[in-house]
Amino acid sequence: MGRIIGDGGCFYQVVDIAVDPAFQGRGLGKQIMTELMNDMDAHAPAGAYVSLLADVPADRLYQKFGFTYTAPQSLGMFKNYPL
Repeated sequence: MGRIIGDGGCFYQVVDIAVDPAFQGRGLGKQIMTELMNDMDAHAPAGAYVSLLADVPADRLYQKFGFTYTAPQSLGMFKNYPL
């Protein structure tokens, strides 16, 4: 599964990319990304900014689709609210 969220204009984020561990290593992540990027290619305006948070080792997959690291200019951050 996977989806793209955004403002409908210039800023988009690839989120919720997931493949059940029992099915990993079969190219399903690549298929998901191919479909998502085909959709972006067809609908995103010139100059659109598409980002994602990449966990290792999935970062290698995203690099194949043209994504590059943003550090040191940008770093991912989070805030965890206690239960």
